[in-house]
Amino acid sequence: MTIRGICPECGLSAELAAFVTQGEHNQALAAALEIPAILGPRVVRYLGLHRPPSRALAGAKAVRLLTELRDVIVSGRIERKGVSRPAPLQAWIAALDKLLERPPSKLPLSGHGYLFEIVASEADRLDAEAEKRKEEAVRSGASTPPSNAVRERSTEDVLAEHRRLAAQGGRPRTGEQAAAPRRGKQSISQLLEGAPRPEEGES
Repeated sequence: MTIRGICPECGLSAELAAFVTQGEHNQALAAALEIPAILGPRVVRYLGLHRPPSRALAGAKAVRLLTELRDVIVSGRIERKGVSRPAPLQAWIAALDKLLERPPSKLPLSGHGYLFEIVASEADRLDAEAEKRKEEAVRSGASTPPSNAVRERSTEDVLAEHRRLAAQGGRPRTGEQAAAPRRGKQSISQLLEGAPRPEEGES
């Protein structure tokens, strides 16, 4: 004896197991939609590694796998052997590509442990590369300072400047620097000496 049900929306009549399976498929789809689109095709192929060779992947198992995977990806972190580390999207891309290119010999997979190990390894690699780039940038900045940077004057430079100014104190300046002030101090009568005089007949 089979139990049948009727869909309240479209009126479809089918065995109750069909509606249960459809509900599981909807849950799996909802979880998949929350996974970044760039991982979509990779995740579909990855789920195939969990499928028994003689039958399709059960809906309930697909829901569990996708939900667990979504939660970890969205969190942005991966924890393995008690160590939690950032797991950026690049780590998931590299890990899935590596796993799909060279899957384990023992299939089907029973969970995400194998994938999570690769993700943790890729996350460590990306972190090490970022740290190396940061150190190289610091070394490069220290060895080649910007050309427009102002050099800080040392105490010896300041004292030498004071001694130089003290030694020059009271001495007359020469050259154009001395000539310029003398021209500035000329009286109006001196400036008018060379001016043309009016004709005597003019009033």
